[in-house]
Amino acid sequence: MKHRILFLVLLLMGFGALGFRYLSVERIMMEMDSQSLHRGKRADVKASLYYQAFDGRLVTRYTQPVEQVMITNNKGELAIFNEKDHTVYRTQSLEYSSENNLIYFFLQGKTSDLGLQQMGFQLMDTRFEDGMVVTRWFPPSGMYHLFSQIELVHENYLPIFTGYYDTDKKLVKKVYYTDYRQFPEITLPMTITEFNYLPAGDSIVNRLKFSQVQINQRAVSSWFNFSIPHDAKIIE
Repeated sequence: MKHRILFLVLLLMGFGALGFRYLSVERIMMEMDSQSLHRGKRADVKASLYYQAFDGRLVTRYTQPVEQVMITNNKGELAIFNEKDHTVYRTQSLEYSSENNLIYFFLQGKTSDLGLQQMGFQLMDTRFEDGMVVTRWFPPSGMYHLFSQIELVHENYLPIFTGYYDTDKKLVKKVYYTDYRQFPEITLPMTITEFNYLPAGDSIVNRLKFSQVQINQRAVSSWFNFSIPHDAKIIE
């Protein structure tokens, strides 16, 4: 169960989502399709996402490969409901917060650093290359063991690439933000592609694609108010 939770949360980190006062986004719903490739094997995940700003509540309804509903909020309270078994798993950690993801920073208008300053990173330098702005960020002390630096690339004021370098200054993760779409309230990347390079020399490729985005008055669904049944069996 814990490994499954980590997998689902990592997908949402890619979806990376949401707090909307700055851009007057009160609620948003969308479809998410994820593909993961590793050693020639492909895993597909499909889900519908429903987020409302006033309580930071994010409901994710997974339909593939399993049918589950995951609910989290800005406090990091997380619950996963399996309708077939009528069971629920609950836990809490800040890493599960609905605000710890990328789209959250897009919707907050924090596209200049994608929340790096909020996480304690410090700007090292800025340079300009072929019409693009490249910035390098130094990690906080609590992340020294993970990264030596993070590089952001912007084009037309929108982030298009993030590079993560390990303590040996080796590029270990690349993220591309593409297929931008402009909505009345916000501009969002509809595709996020991530390359994770493993110590053994192989890699894991994750691709998130979003569709059917509806915002504010156009976002209408009973799933925004979904509650886990009180008689669901609690599992460890």
